[in-house]
Amino acid sequence: MRIHRLLAVALVLSCAGTVVASVGQVPADDVFALLRTIDDVATRQAWPGFRLTDWPLAVFDGTRTLLLRHPAPPPEFTPLAGHPGVLVATGRHPAVASNSTVDLAGARTATVIATPGSNRESILLAYVEEVFHVFWLRRHATFRPNEMARYAYPTKDSRNLQQVLAEDEALARALEAPDGAQAAAWAATMIALRREREPWLTPDDRAFETGLEMMEGTANAVARTAVGLASSETARRLRAERAADQLRWRYYDSGAAICLILDRLQPDWKTRIDNDTDLTTMALLEAAVSRAGARRAAFSTAETSAFERRAAAAIGELTARQSSVRAELLGRSGPRIVVEIGVDRDPLRVTRFDPINLLVLDAGEVVHPRYLTLTGPVGTVEITNAAFTRGTFTGVVALTGPAGRHPLADGVRTITIVGLRTTPKVDQRDGQLVVDAEGVRVTLRGAEATTMGETLRVIWRPSMDHTSPIKAPSASAPR
Repeated sequence: MRIHRLLAVALVLSCAGTVVASVGQVPADDVFALLRTIDDVATRQAWPGFRLTDWPLAVFDGTRTLLLRHPAPPPEFTPLAGHPGVLVATGRHPAVASNSTVDLAGARTATVIATPGSNRESILLAYVEEVFHVFWLRRHATFRPNEMARYAYPTKDSRNLQQVLAEDEALARALEAPDGAQAAAWAATMIALRREREPWLTPDDRAFETGLEMMEGTANAVARTAVGLASSETARRLRAERAADQLRWRYYDSGAAICLILDRLQPDWKTRIDNDTDLTTMALLEAAVSRAGARRAAFSTAETSAFERRAAAAIGELTARQSSVRAELLGRSGPRIVVEIGVDRDPLRVTRFDPINLLVLDAGEVVHPRYLTLTGPVGTVEITNAAFTRGTFTGVVALTGPAGRHPLADGVRTITIVGLRTTPKVDQRDGQLVVDAEGVRVTLRGAEATTMGETLRVIWRPSMDHTSPIKAPSASAPR
């Protein structure tokens, strides 16, 4: 299915901004006119000054990558016949790895995956959300979620999770409230719950929550408004059962809910945020609730008990899943590589990783199922899993052990690589130990390798000179 067919079905909107379920086939010449129509009709009220057609966009349709509105296109993109200003590259461009934003040839660019079989509503939401990120990041650089904080977040703190679940329910009830007074009362409940749990969190934890709500919450609220989703859809998402470690996605929805409630209680909040880039949506919500003189609504004893049970069940599921994944990886047959960095030496540092699909285990171990690059004064360890499938741990997978209290930020001392289909090749080149395998390359100066059965163990020997650094590969930072 070509991009113009998929987007034509997905992006047509009624004048009220509601997604039309089906419009049949639309000629190729109309697809870009449709994008302009969405800007005029669906986003004019979503955020002051926001226009989809003002910002660079790259779309992969399963066979090619289309590039629109880029100020300095890379040379691999060539003009698309019949579409002035539109460029095309064969296949998936390396920059278009997911629905996200990337620096493409010096310009922040929204990227969208719109392959055959993709959900039409999801494509439209991603389109608006990611283009809004480009718009937002040009104006707001203050609140950027630190992904490293996510991996040390207390996901197994039952008390904290209970409060988070209660916050989500309070926001859902505020969205569903029949009038502003009841909406403010449930918003007051959410605010009180959050204030109660703040002392249990570190400043990094709190900043991570705020950063997600400010960056992802606003974008999701704008996208849902633009495609005509009712606020009840956000309420439904807030109540959806989530794994205890799916922390990131919770704050997409709580952030969106805060924005939608502000639309009701403080209609000029978007202009105020744009005029004061240090202002948060939570601060505006607190002010709106205070101004309304709202009294906190209360959950029943039975509802509070239900939050406790849900929190305990989610933490139990996470513990079981962590144990199962670790046992499967370490029990997997076939060749493996184990890299060890001595405690008296600088650890390897994470310079490229997939921030979304990894799994943090107990004791700071982390499972990396997609890709990982580690660098240090002694060399590099690079892992890429060509067999990666979201939600699984098939193919070449790395298990890292931390050098300090943080799972990744303090560096890594051990790396266990499993899922290899062939025996690694070991070589010595210019004083460096080089290990090559499918999806794996280890280059360490002054290391030694020993083999026992199917395990190749690489150890950095402290007796050799490691003062000459090896150039690290470029980092792949999350949006």
